[in-house]
Amino acid sequence: MANPVQAKEITIEGLQEAIEEALRKAFPKANVCGYEALTQRKGAGRKKLSLPALVLSLGSFEYDVPTATEQLAVTLRWELRVVCSKKGGKAEVEVREFAAHAASFLNGNRFGLKVKGAQFVAAGEDQFSPELVGLEPWLVEFEQSVCLGTSCFDDDFLTPDEVYVSMAPEIGLENIEKYDCVTEDVIDELPAS
Repeated sequence: MANPVQAKEITIEGLQEAIEEALRKAFPKANVCGYEALTQRKGAGRKKLSLPALVLSLGSFEYDVPTATEQLAVTLRWELRVVCSKKGGKAEVEVREFAAHAASFLNGNRFGLKVKGAQFVAAGEDQFSPELVGLEPWLVEFEQSVCLGTSCFDDDFLTPDEVYVSMAPEIGLENIEKYDCVTEDVIDELPAS
């Protein structure tokens, strides 16, 4: 019997939540948050940012290769700020090491979703975030290609439990008894093409 599978629509919010959750699991000692954590530090009710921190934000996105599904294919450009305290003699080395570990974790990661693996782009000192003055921030950039919106195709489909094969000219309904169920033994016997 076949298994029903439901394809899930990808949203920017859902992807950000999945990335943040994956970062929390990979770096349990870090404070993982969205960019709003930095903007909240500006106002009168300033909150202290718990360090070390990984602050995720979507920097931009651009059109990607069109699809036949009528979805909007985009490349999302993510920014992950790796923020450490300047206290301690090795702060500069520690933040760079942390950024390298984060970049390695992000590269190729799908974050539990049916999307292409993320691609690390660049990392460097974050000198353009005034809200991080007095801290040791690094910026890790990575890209993720996704299709946004709903597919024009019915997302309900069946995954077969068994697959049968035969070799030409013994194919078609008139030769159904000559088909073999695909198992690892049958795959090993197939001629290389």
